[in-house]
Amino acid sequence: MPVTADEPAPYAPPSIILSLIVRHRGHGLPFPVNSEVLGRAGVSESLIPRTLQALQALDLIDKDGKPTETFEGIRLAQKGEYKQRLGEWLYATYADVMSFVDPSKDDETKVRDAFRSYIPVGQQTRMVTLFLGLCAAAGLFPEKPAQPRQSRPAPPTRAKRNAPKKLAKSGSSDIPPPLAGLLASLPPEGQGWTQGQRDKFVNTFGAVLDFCIPIDGNGTQDKDIDNEEDRQP
Repeated sequence: MPVTADEPAPYAPPSIILSLIVRHRGHGLPFPVNSEVLGRAGVSESLIPRTLQALQALDLIDKDGKPTETFEGIRLAQKGEYKQRLGEWLYATYADVMSFVDPSKDDETKVRDAFRSYIPVGQQTRMVTLFLGLCAAAGLFPEKPAQPRQSRPAPPTRAKRNAPKKLAKSGSSDIPPPLAGLLASLPPEGQGWTQGQRDKFVNTFGAVLDFCIPIDGNGTQDKDIDNEEDRQP
């Protein structure tokens, strides 16, 4: 069933949902999916309830924890059809949201407005984070043209290097929404995570990063960075 304002919407971290999809495509998940299975898959105990709810709300598993036709279709999709299949799934699952926003051109503010009637109200920010993270994985955001090179600022201090997570939570326009959403899903300061959770986040972040910021094939940026580092004492 599509996600609507009549039932609780999914709000699990996108990195977890995407890692479970990738795991099912690569090795298959043991079914029925329950708290034990998610715990063995590396989902922290505090996130298991919202992950189970999200998998059902997103039409990936049924109420008995068995895979839906949608989930099996994503698993069986050929590599070249994977993103297309994800896009079809999201347009069907988020049909109500998609009737108000177009992920290919609307900004995060308009997306946020589309979720204002959804419940639970206190989790709407996480709903948006999940939606944007899944859309990014499906390639529903347009590729950004390469930006002209500008003069580089002074090397950041240690405090500035630790700022991305705060910027993501504050909604800074300097960070693409998909990256901001993933950064916002990081554990709170002072709270750790498992090696498996860390690896899944890094893998998902790398894929979203490459989509939002295409690699410059001429290598000029790498040379500029190397030259700058050589000039530093």
